[in-house]
Amino acid sequence: MSRSAFVRGLELRLLLLGWKGVGKSSVGNTILGRRFFESGQETELCLRRQALVSGRRITIVDTPGWDWFSVRRTPKRIRQESQRGAALLRPGPHTLLLVLPVVSSLTARKRRTLLAHIETLFGDSACLHTMVLFSCGDWLGRTPIEEHILRGGRELQRLLEFCGNYYHVLDSKIPGKDRSVSVLLDKMEEMIRENGDKAFLPIQTEWCKSQPFVCAKSPPPPRRWYRAAV
Repeated sequence: MSRSAFVRGLELRLLLLGWKGVGKSSVGNTILGRRFFESGQETELCLRRQALVSGRRITIVDTPGWDWFSVRRTPKRIRQESQRGAALLRPGPHTLLLVLPVVSSLTARKRRTLLAHIETLFGDSACLHTMVLFSCGDWLGRTPIEEHILRGGRELQRLLEFCGNYYHVLDSKIPGKDRSVSVLLDKMEEMIRENGDKAFLPIQTEWCKSQPFVCAKSPPPPRRWYRAAV
């Protein structure tokens, strides 16, 4: 997919995923350049917001956080809400953004839990559309993210391999002013090209099966585009 396709109006749809308390809402605000999502408090329901960013139409859905250690310990309503978030991005999200704080140490159990959530909720092919987004980038200081990944150990490297080594680091402390947002969007477009310019089409999840009319028939929410701050 060429950049010109986005300029002509194609929407880039992103689904924010991850553990509880990892900064998904702050990441969404940084990308959109506005305080659309309430950060600092637990997200209970999916929230869909849109803006024009660097000449692109961006739609983001923020989702409730998962349990850190077990899919079964993530309440059923939270799992279904994650699936509903994908349904809000009809016909499907282009990118599943897995938010991971740079300050978080990744053990084998945590890595397996993250992957289990993604595959259980969205199917085996979801890995082709998943990018790791490191939040709290200011904690790195002058340390390059590549060096952080090497220091992070084998479990972090295995997680990135699952995601095709697509990753980015973002500092959410300056919404709309982080130049790396544009680089992030470029990486997403590259991933979309690798996937044949197609959106990720979620599997027929348990939530969609219980709400077939909503998933198949309902029109998308009204669009009101905001231009990101510069």
